[in-house]
Amino acid sequence: MAEVRNDPGMSQGELAQKFVQFLMMHAQNVLFVLGKIPTPDGRQHKPNLEAGKVLIDQLEVLHIKTKGNLSKQEENIFNETLTSLRMAFVEASGGTPASMMPERDMGFDMPELEEEEPTHPSPAPAPAAQAPAQTQASPAPQTPEEDPNKKKYFKSYG
Repeated sequence: MAEVRNDPGMSQGELAQKFVQFLMMHAQNVLFVLGKIPTPDGRQHKPNLEAGKVLIDQLEVLHIKTKGNLSKQEENIFNETLTSLRMAFVEASGGTPASMMPERDMGFDMPELEEEEPTHPSPAPAPAAQAPAQTQASPAPQTPEEDPNKKKYFKSYG
């Protein structure tokens, strides 16, 4: 398990303050790409829904990964921030939930991460001697999309 290293000169209150500042900066970035915050020269720009969705998804991942490590106040701030950003996304998209938005290539490839092995044992395959002889070619291996054990998650901001 990862250790939490604390800078000797930083109190828990200072760490909490820096964490909240991080959340607010990320939230401002989301609001900016959604067109809710004008550019420095005062112009409004068209919302970039794909970038907004990516940034909100990043915060959601951080929220999942920090579960149990935040104070009650930090948890409340995080929940309120995510709720506000989801509502801003729905407003910027004209009410279209993110799950109904078309997926677009963001211009970079991300490597697929392997899932951890399940904690429950799976039944062992039948020995080859007991399996009936196959005269046809064996079927193609299942792709991750066809795997019935793979969890499927759908995000909705609406």
